[in-house]
Amino acid sequence: MVNINQNVIEVKDIGKEFNGVWVLNNIDFDLKRGEIHALVGENGAGKSTFIKILSGVHCQSSGNIFINGKPIKFTCVEHSESSGIRTVHQEINLVPYFKVYENMFVGSELEKSVGGLKIIDSKEMKKCAVEVLNRLGVELDIDKTTSEINTAMKKIVEICKVLVYKPDIIIFDEPTTALGQEERKSLLNTITTLKEQGISIIYVSHNLEEIKEIADRVTVFRDGKKVALLEKEEITIDSIISNMLGEKTYNSYIREKSCAQEEEILRFEDVSTDLLKHVNFSVKKGEMLGIAGVVGAGKTEIAKAIFGLDKVKSGSIVVNGNKITPTPDNAIKNKIALVPEERQLQGIIPNFSVSKNVTLTYLEKWSNNGVLNSKSEYNSAVKYIDKLSIKTQGPEQMIKYLSGGNQQKVILSRWLVGDFEIGVFDEPTKGIDIKAKEDIYILMDELSQQGKSIIIMSSYLPELIYNCDRIIVLKDGEIVGEFTTNQDNLEEKICKVMLGGC
Repeated sequence: MVNINQNVIEVKDIGKEFNGVWVLNNIDFDLKRGEIHALVGENGAGKSTFIKILSGVHCQSSGNIFINGKPIKFTCVEHSESSGIRTVHQEINLVPYFKVYENMFVGSELEKSVGGLKIIDSKEMKKCAVEVLNRLGVELDIDKTTSEINTAMKKIVEICKVLVYKPDIIIFDEPTTALGQEERKSLLNTITTLKEQGISIIYVSHNLEEIKEIADRVTVFRDGKKVALLEKEEITIDSIISNMLGEKTYNSYIREKSCAQEEEILRFEDVSTDLLKHVNFSVKKGEMLGIAGVVGAGKTEIAKAIFGLDKVKSGSIVVNGNKITPTPDNAIKNKIALVPEERQLQGIIPNFSVSKNVTLTYLEKWSNNGVLNSKSEYNSAVKYIDKLSIKTQGPEQMIKYLSGGNQQKVILSRWLVGDFEIGVFDEPTKGIDIKAKEDIYILMDELSQQGKSIIIMSSYLPELIYNCDRIIVLKDGEIVGEFTTNQDNLEEKICKVMLGGC
């Protein structure tokens, strides 16, 4: 019988200082055996720093950590892991050409001795992989390469990578980002199963609905401090938001009016790629078009086709009445902007400064005869840091140290400096807090008012319903429905079409 009152982690007065700036102050936190304790706060509130201390990435500057009642100060990631703590990170980090079971043991392969030589014990690794999947109640072919499975199953493999070490504590960092509704539900069921098996879980997410659904307790961070601890009966979306924002107010954002004009600016004519099948749609000047679908339905593939990242096998893409050959260069020349889904992998250069990340697409604007005018480049970055309220120590700070929401604003700034006409935003608010989401929604609306056309791919239907003029629905690479956003019960209608209902 699990003792739910036993603390497996207790943190007292934890603080963290970077270069004289305290980013965490006097944090108290505890995690009981077999509970889901959610951690919420705006981007920059201190959640990531706190998680990195528990994961051994950072050492605390003050305070104490106790594991099962014993004091400990983690010196490295391996120290934390040996104490029974493992983290499932937001970004998927699998080797695509490795098999499922091989990915579960990357860097820690099981070995056996044959003739005095140590070789990889694939049989034992497969056995362990099957046992872990059975524990989760998941059916998955362990001999498939991870490039052959969908995003939801890749998340399951990430969890299995942790479970093979039999941890007592698992930290989930934004585990459901970019998952469709059915995939999200399945993953939450998996996490609840782990809780029922006695594993203690710290759950970090900006999705307040799922926190309300699965959390036993919620700790709220604001400006590097713990400002609230909510028990199960106190957990409501309003109570979480009010504590996150303090004196600030927040209402769910709903776009007030359409700015769509009659002029057509983009058209897909019977476009097929490896995944897309005879896709036809158009976008008008100033229109905001939403694209919905479960993971793997083809949302991202539309973005890649427009930008020439996936080969168009048949059909045509027409921009301002002219057929274009899709390539990144032609997309930029035709004033098309792309904000990709995978911010870390495809959107930023992590070791470049904020300034360099803002200006890298249109370097010729700050160059003369091939020589870059660094002062002009710097001043342009400052302008957009102010315009978009990007929280940074300055243009020279490396972008990898910014929060997810602020990194996303930098990516948007990159295109704003070039004055695009068509914005393709793939999961634009993935993994960012409610205030940063609102900032991006307002910015997209302002762009629409300026006559720019916006295409939004999103796995979160309310985001599309509250922002877009129309929504097209994809399933298995085909358009299976189209809706205007002034209908009743729209989310239910879209779900039925998206999931194959009638």
